[in-house]
Amino acid sequence: MKIYQNLGSIEPEKCVLTLGTFDGVHLGHQSIIHRLCEIAGQAESCSTVVTFEPHPQFVLKPDIKPKLRLLTTLEEKIAFMDNAGIDRLIIIPFTESFARLSSETFIKEILVGKIGFTHIIIGYDHAFGRGRSGNIDALEKLKSAFGYRIIKMPPFSIDNVIISSTKIRKLLAEGNVNLASTYLGHRYQLNGLVIKGEGRGRNYATPTANLRPFSENKLIPQNGIYAGWALHRGERHKAVIYIGVKPTFSQNELSVEAFIFNVKTNLYGETLTLEFATKLRDDTKFENTKQLYNQIELDKTKTLEFLANYN
Repeated sequence: MKIYQNLGSIEPEKCVLTLGTFDGVHLGHQSIIHRLCEIAGQAESCSTVVTFEPHPQFVLKPDIKPKLRLLTTLEEKIAFMDNAGIDRLIIIPFTESFARLSSETFIKEILVGKIGFTHIIIGYDHAFGRGRSGNIDALEKLKSAFGYRIIKMPPFSIDNVIISSTKIRKLLAEGNVNLASTYLGHRYQLNGLVIKGEGRGRNYATPTANLRPFSENKLIPQNGIYAGWALHRGERHKAVIYIGVKPTFSQNELSVEAFIFNVKTNLYGETLTLEFATKLRDDTKFENTKQLYNQIELDKTKTLEFLANYN
C-alpha cells in the first residue's frame, strides 16, 4: 500500500475512491472498503482511501467537553487499511485553512485535480467541506462535468442498530467491550509502553505490566477489571486487565495494567497491546489488601474460564 501525507507528492490517476475519518474501521467502514476493492478490481483500477489527520473535531471543536476520544490511532488505521488490501492511502492534514474549503473546491481541486478518480463510494450520511456542505447532492451536481460515477452505500446495521463510531465509543465508555467488539468486527485494542509501577502486585505473586498508552487521544474503556489478552512480540497471552484509580490505596491517577499469564520476564520499556474480551466487574474499594488480592485470584480464575472458548 502506498501512503501519501502530502498532496503535492501525489500523481493523479484514475482510481476508485472513498473518503472519511474511518475511526475504528468498524463493520460499516469495512463494508465500504470491501465494495471499494470490489469495484476497483472490476475496473482494473487502484483502490484509494482518503482520510484526515488529525480528526476534524480536534480542529473544528477544540474546546468541546468531554474531549473526543478515538477508537483508532493513525498507526492502527494505516494497519487496518493495509490489511484490507487498499492500494493507496491518502492522509490529508486537517487544518483550519483546509476546513474553510468549500465542498465544490474540495471536489474540483483536491479529489479531481490532485487525486483523480472514476468512481467515488460514499456512505449514506457522509458530509465534507466547509459547514459539511459536501454530500451526495454536491457530488451529483459535478459528476457530468468530470465524468465520475457515484456509489452510495446504505447504512450497515446489526439487529436494526446502525453501526457508528459514536455508538461504539459510548459502549466502551460503559464497559460493554463485548458489543463494541461485535460492531467493530474486531477486538478493541489499547497499546502503549510498559512503565515501572509501584510493585505492589509482585509482593502478592500478582505482578502486573503498567501501560502508558501511546496516544493521549485513544479511548480507554470504563474503569473496571476485564478478561482479555496481551500481545507482545508477536505472541498472544491471556490476561487480566485493570483500569482504574486503585481506590483501596486511595490513588487518584488513572492506571492501566495487566496481569499476564505465563509471562514472568520484566517488560519495562517494551511495547504491549491489550485486547479486551469482556468486563468482569467494576473497580471496587476493599477494606484491606488481603480482600483485594483474594478477589484478584478470583478474577484470574474467571478470566481463564471465560477465555477457554476463545482464540
